[in-house]
Amino acid sequence: MVYTERALEHFRNPRNVGRLEKPDGCGSFGDPSCGDYIEVSIRMDEKGERLSEVKFLVHGCAGAIATSSVMTELAVGKTLNEALALTDDDVIQALGGLPGRKRHCSLLGLQALQQAIGDYLFKKLLLREGVVKTEEEYQQIKAQHQIVFQPHSCDGSCEEEKS
Repeated sequence: MVYTERALEHFRNPRNVGRLEKPDGCGSFGDPSCGDYIEVSIRMDEKGERLSEVKFLVHGCAGAIATSSVMTELAVGKTLNEALALTDDDVIQALGGLPGRKRHCSLLGLQALQQAIGDYLFKKLLLREGVVKTEEEYQQIKAQHQIVFQPHSCDGSCEEEKS
């Protein structure tokens, strides 16, 4: 299978590229050794109920760019639970399919989105419980790597592509 027209459109003209200023949450995912790495920043609506903005920066192939772009479109307007429920199949379906060797790309954006949501919720909890007093204090602790969200799980597909 080759890339669909919709996937090529998202590759050529990716949506929501960039980094939000003063985001509510940030996440990253990937493995620089296999070449795909993504950062996602999110902003919640005024009520804190829905994602109002999702932006991404990605270093990767056409599949990584297209899947990250469509992931942002799928996530905007969703509640946190709805966004966390998005699957790689949702991303692939929104693109009208992906070549088999690129299916793993559909997970990159979702994993970074989950990290950004986790960052938002953890910060909210620490502020509510008084562990940190301000957003700035949270960011300072995070910058000092006292808070780190960087899990990585690889299904081995990045190694298969090298051979």
